[in-house]
Amino acid sequence: MMHYRFSAIVLLFLLASCGGNNQKINQTDTTLDVSATTSGQLDINPLSGYFVKNTIQVTDSLTFWIVDNQQAFDSLFGVAKTMNNTITQPDFGTQVVVAATMPPSWYNTRIELAAATLDDATNNATMRFATASDANKSSSSITPLWLGTVPKNGKQTFNFYNGDKLATSITTIQ
Repeated sequence: MMHYRFSAIVLLFLLASCGGNNQKINQTDTTLDVSATTSGQLDINPLSGYFVKNTIQVTDSLTFWIVDNQQAFDSLFGVAKTMNNTITQPDFGTQVVVAATMPPSWYNTRIELAAATLDDATNNATMRFATASDANKSSSSITPLWLGTVPKNGKQTFNFYNGDKLATSITTIQ
């Protein structure tokens, strides 16, 4: 009698083990295709009160720069100080400057940062820009400029988009 009881327990154990394996084989394991979201907002501080120096000729529809030192910054940009504005100086010890500019325009064109993310796993930044302009021609031309600072994060690739189109990628070693 004990032999039958032991055989029944072993048989139940084997059936339970086989049934469990069949379920796992037939199921789709979705955890293999799932990755944790590692993107977050890129820490950006916009800068205002600067202009592109007239010695710089911008020819592309959108031109992007990463500036990591004061000398290069001063060679590209001038200060537009007035009595009412405050000019923030970038701290090149802890930050890099990201710049986006366009050729001169008579239509008060503005460059706007639409979105900016940082992939924590790869240290790659994605910045999406858009432009807007007035319909009426103004009496003088301006060279549109967007400036901002981001923290230095070691080797980093910046992917710059003009709308949905990748315009360029710049890799820095900070």
